[in-house]
Amino acid sequence: MFRKWIAAAAAACMLAACSTEKPLLAPDAPAASMPAAMCYMDTVVPHLRTDLKYAGSDNFVGRPIRGYTGRRAILGRGTAACVARAARILAAQGYGILVWDAYRPTSAMQDFFEWAKTPDCRMKREFYPNLTKRQIYEGRYIGTLSEHSMGIAVDVTLYRLRDGREVDMGGRHDLLDPASALDSPLVTPRQRANRRILHDAMLAAGMKGYDKEWWHYYQPGNGPFNLYGFPLNDRLPQ
Repeated sequence: MFRKWIAAAAAACMLAACSTEKPLLAPDAPAASMPAAMCYMDTVVPHLRTDLKYAGSDNFVGRPIRGYTGRRAILGRGTAACVARAARILAAQGYGILVWDAYRPTSAMQDFFEWAKTPDCRMKREFYPNLTKRQIYEGRYIGTLSEHSMGIAVDVTLYRLRDGREVDMGGRHDLLDPASALDSPLVTPRQRANRRILHDAMLAAGMKGYDKEWWHYYQPGNGPFNLYGFPLNDRLPQ
């Protein structure tokens, strides 16, 4: 139900990525404190490691994304509790969770939207080798709305607790390509099995996956949902 809701809400804006129209997004709102519904993931999730890709340049745009002024992952409290359950399941198997993205300010979605209208394709070979920018939106790899901006979605992978090394998942974060589908035949059986280890733990913890992106999980529900615009900050009072 939730995926149908957000897909329907985004459908009207999707093709605007190549037009001059503005997407309908909540405005940015500076925050002096953490909204009551949100928390820092590292205060809840055991063994958590964080590498927020949009806070740096290792992403499909190739620069820090608007609104990413901190490097601590923020998430809705209920969703963070689900991820914590998954982390405990995975720890028993020798794995920890590395988070690439969690709460995403609406300003970031606007930033993506504006980038899609520019000729800048310098990250194409690494992140979207087989797609045009328009196809990224048409294929729903990116939308003008996101569960991330509601604080109920995370992009995650696995690392090994014994040595800290990332598990081979057969692709990087935001590889916008058919090879990133959960059960893609374009990766090896071992890589698909590793994706399934993460998938099974997240589902057992109450999360739901997105078949096109093995790293993306969200907490399902029927709403209503709030879109948040406050920028990330590593020292927001809670």
